[in-house]
Amino acid sequence: MVPPSPISSQEANHYYHGLYSRPVLVARTGTILWKPPVSPPGYFLRKVLLSVGNHPLTELWEANLALQIHKILDSKEIKWTSTDVVRIGVVGESITPVIIWIGVQPDTLSWEAGYSVAIECKELLVANRILDVEVEIRESVVTRYSGPTFAKPAALGDPTAELLEPLTSTLGLSICNMCSEWAEGTGGFYVRDKTRDSKLYLVTARHVVLPTRPDDTVYEQKRSSQPYDKIALFSSTAFINYLERITTAIARKQMVQTFQARVVESLRGSEEIVSCSATTNLASQEALLQEATEAIEAMKILYKNVVKSWDTIENRIIGHLRFSPPTPILCWVSWDYAVIELDKSKINDATFAGNAIDLGTQITPDEFTCLMFPNRTGRHDFKYPVNRLFPVRGVVPDDEMHRPTMVDQQDNACLIVMKRGISTALTIGRATNLVSYTLTAVKPPPLNGQY
Repeated sequence: MVPPSPISSQEANHYYHGLYSRPVLVARTGTILWKPPVSPPGYFLRKVLLSVGNHPLTELWEANLALQIHKILDSKEIKWTSTDVVRIGVVGESITPVIIWIGVQPDTLSWEAGYSVAIECKELLVANRILDVEVEIRESVVTRYSGPTFAKPAALGDPTAELLEPLTSTLGLSICNMCSEWAEGTGGFYVRDKTRDSKLYLVTARHVVLPTRPDDTVYEQKRSSQPYDKIALFSSTAFINYLERITTAIARKQMVQTFQARVVESLRGSEEIVSCSATTNLASQEALLQEATEAIEAMKILYKNVVKSWDTIENRIIGHLRFSPPTPILCWVSWDYAVIELDKSKINDATFAGNAIDLGTQITPDEFTCLMFPNRTGRHDFKYPVNRLFPVRGVVPDDEMHRPTMVDQQDNACLIVMKRGISTALTIGRATNLVSYTLTAVKPPPLNGQY
């Protein structure tokens, strides 16, 4: 058989036009010529990917044919990544041919070698009396995907820092039990069990992840065969609100961009532009316009990535509930906590923030320092973290909770605290030094075994 002419660069890059991944074609069998678009209008035909359905190949593929294809690829030392059986047709056309679709690592296979191995695979099909199936080879990288990992906290000056924070591992994660999305809450702090393969746990309140379970029952996941109570980042409603928060930020920044564009246009048309101060002012306003434009682009990219990677609640599963003790309800002390075992695939050790609070960008470093240390005598020892990550260390003793050692600007004893939530971001206030009580209605104990 005389081989056809090598495929053109245009065919290689546009043969799969319309498919989401837009892979590059390396080689293919078949006699149908690919035709570039006629100009005008110059539109490429859009391809569509479909399942095979009923076809004689379905019985042979998993029986032995796939392994024989793999043997051919291995014998030719092809750096293949995947083999699939699909239908690929043109949108709007009724005929969608069945294709043996072979993926190879990018830039590892020439057209000549690719065509040769495609023909050998085609001959194998013919030998098995499969005459209406062609072989196509495209560049493909297989990524083993188990959902996205927590993001790295944004760098100083990044316009998406405040928006990205909920997707990082810093303290204040918005979480819910997949079985009770309506009960949302906040993750507390991390602990690591160094005796058990360094497993990482997140401690939170019991009522957040077990809102309907009786308080007097213990929850413990002892065996892998037990059904998991899966814990997700964001409930479905919270995720929608999060996306709305990003779109709102984009809209507000677009208002700034529009205003700055008007300012720049006005200054450029001013007769005073020749003066030194006017030139400096123009440069300053142009910089603000550029800053707004770049911020909008960065926020749009963030929105796109969030929708792509975190859209389904399955992709937002961060672990499963491991243990929660019963909550004593006849005692003034409440053991209201639960332990979540985090999925290792969600944690990248290189970007894991640990027990740290992202101070964000809404409160400036000087304002934060004054709010946290209202009495100026206590400020000199504090250094605002250059990466915005405020590490959490130690525990405030009960005695200090009751008798704070800090003082405010009037020298009154106080305990300044901060928290970060999905709705409020970072807030700073004062903790009460007296215990708060809650009243919980309970059933009386049984009398003679009966209520």
